[in-house]
Amino acid sequence: MNSYTRRRFLKLGSQTLAGAGIALGLDPTLTLAQAADSRLNDTSDYRALVCVYLDGGCDGFSLMVPTGSYEHEELRASRGNLAIPLNQLIDLQGGASPIGLHPSAGSLQPLYDEGRLAMIANVGTLIEPTTREQYENKEVSLPSQLFSHSDQAIQWQQLQGRGRGDEGWGARAADYFSSFQERDYLTSISLAGSNFWQSGHGQRPFSLTESGVRTYQGMETGNEWQEPRRDAFERVLDLPRRHVFSKAYADLQKRAVSVTAELGQALESNAAMFTDEPQDNELASTLNMVAQLIATQEQLGLRRQIYYVRMRGFDVHDNQSKEQPELFQKLADALSFFQDKMDFLGKSDSVTTFTASDFGRSLLSNGDGTDHGWGNHLMAMGGAVNGGAIYGTLPSLDAQGPDSVNRGRILPTTSATQYAASLLGWLGLDDSELDIVLPNLSNFTTKDLGIMS
Repeated sequence: MNSYTRRRFLKLGSQTLAGAGIALGLDPTLTLAQAADSRLNDTSDYRALVCVYLDGGCDGFSLMVPTGSYEHEELRASRGNLAIPLNQLIDLQGGASPIGLHPSAGSLQPLYDEGRLAMIANVGTLIEPTTREQYENKEVSLPSQLFSHSDQAIQWQQLQGRGRGDEGWGARAADYFSSFQERDYLTSISLAGSNFWQSGHGQRPFSLTESGVRTYQGMETGNEWQEPRRDAFERVLDLPRRHVFSKAYADLQKRAVSVTAELGQALESNAAMFTDEPQDNELASTLNMVAQLIATQEQLGLRRQIYYVRMRGFDVHDNQSKEQPELFQKLADALSFFQDKMDFLGKSDSVTTFTASDFGRSLLSNGDGTDHGWGNHLMAMGGAVNGGAIYGTLPSLDAQGPDSVNRGRILPTTSATQYAASLLGWLGLDDSELDIVLPNLSNFTTKDLGIMS
């Protein structure tokens, strides 16, 4: 039994039942054993990953566009009226080939120029390195149900192999780090409900909304009508119980009441610093709550965390010319706003934000939009990011070219597994732990893309 499996076995044995993202607590003997690991003893050594999931398949090939005359003409020939005109693109330096940002994503340019934003080119779900010839001849293992939203979202968030696994790579990573934190239930936090990235064997993220903790309705303290109901509820929970599941459920509810109250008070104590979020930008509002949670890190003694937020609307089969600029502007403004908050809190070097999505879009226009693709351009942001650069290989954007398969879909040249390993290595996992969390990592020669310092 390896250390990862043993830790999980002991942890689940001490919990008996877990739900709503709240753990029941660790066995004292396990806590003593974990104290010997010095990786996370220093609370000032805080690190967090924030996953911004772009739901629906973000068109990275419109977000980051080649500006070389030949390369841009290739894209224009494929995309037709959906191609962004060359004179509207915002120049980015640092790539092997000239590249520009979508004009609506201008808020990202200062971050890139300051070295706090990196672009990762042509990332996708690959199980092993794959060429076009190998793909067409079916000579390699491929993710199941390519180009399907639900299947590829699961593939991205689990990275377990060909089919659907039973846990996400975020959950596997969080399992290592939660063992070394007193408030283990705050290691993995979602502001978008349940998701495959943070879910695993007996593990769910702690869920909040952009407004904060989820409270028990109808049981507010200080309310003359509701407080008696709360008192009665707590008395019921304290009744003696003989059945193991009944007792575990009661313990879980008591823990939830306590955790909700504690976290709610911590958030309330710093709420005044977070009243300046952009208007009409749901992602910015959600990231504002993430910033407010990160501000409680020292108060709650947290050392490692992973966060999940989601932005919807990227499945632009129709009306792409109108909808996509609005999406990119909200995305760029929200990311810029969040990075400003991290700077204000002094957490810029401690928090890395990264984007992920089901897949990219096809190079071919369907007349008013684009269809499901495969490879995609993504981003990593933060003070620890080796920004101002483009990582990976930029593909040819000729729909009939060497990097295109199956009706203009771009074959990825960088695996999502390599991308994940680069981020998790910075978070603190060593090589052996990365191989467990990301079982396909050994298939790739390059395991660290160099995007993190």
